[in-house]
Amino acid sequence: MSRRFFAVLALVALAIGAAVLIYRGPGQPFVRGHVGDAAATMLVYALLGFAWRARIGVRAATTFAIAAAIEVGQTLWQVDGAAGELLLGATFDVWDLVAYAVGTAIAASAEIGMGRTRVVFDPHAKRRDRRAAGRVHEYAIDARTDTTTDA
Repeated sequence: MSRRFFAVLALVALAIGAAVLIYRGPGQPFVRGHVGDAAATMLVYALLGFAWRARIGVRAATTFAIAAAIEVGQTLWQVDGAAGELLLGATFDVWDLVAYAVGTAIAASAEIGMGRTRVVFDPHAKRRDRRAAGRVHEYAIDARTDTTTDA
């Protein structure tokens, strides 16, 4: 997947995180606690995508493992201050693990979905097939093998 995808995913995650922090409507504790956790996990997935070229499943498992380790660590340490609580959390909550799984699934699904097809303008199609001259061609991408086939 391209670095542009991970940049967009990181920006989306940051935008969701910012929206969560300023949200004051109904269900605010749920939104703050769980939607924010899902967005944070999406950000971790995007950062791993920048730094590490790995299979989607490996990157997703690593993202969830990092988030789960921080969550379990909350049983061992005490965080002081708003910044520490925002980054590492304050108390262990099993439902946070569900939010992490959802955030990881959203990020991995977006990567799989974006990697399935590419639309490419082929200016040299005229040489191969006069009927397809200058047409836009769609190629299906197999995300598991990175092979391309005509769709």
